[in-house]
Amino acid sequence: MNQLKRKNMTNDLTFGQFISEQRQKHSMESQELAKALGISGAYLSQLERGVRTNPSTELLDKIAMVLCLNKIETETLYDLYAKVSRQISPDIAVYISSSETVRQALRTARDANATEEDWKQFIEQLNK
Repeated sequence: MNQLKRKNMTNDLTFGQFISEQRQKHSMESQELAKALGISGAYLSQLERGVRTNPSTELLDKIAMVLCLNKIETETLYDLYAKVSRQISPDIAVYISSSETVRQALRTARDANATEEDWKQFIEQLNK
């Protein structure tokens, strides 16, 4: 799955819908997943219905592990979480906080009003 496909997935689904779909894809009942995650069935139901939207990073990681999500699916889970909670994706937040250079680069891009095209070119350069 490429970047565009992931972007489309995050536009089409909510955080809770994604968890629900992944659970069903793995033929898991709600109570089974809740037990594996160490949370109540009611809490899982609230997550899937979008009533609760801010689980801990530890729970997000556990969801990814229990549902055996691949890298793209895990990143989608993080991105959907970020979208609904209005936070930065947890994997990105860790990366940003670990490097002064990354923080400087992001501030420089912000101050220069970097466009989507600028970022696409930057990604292309990194991928070479």
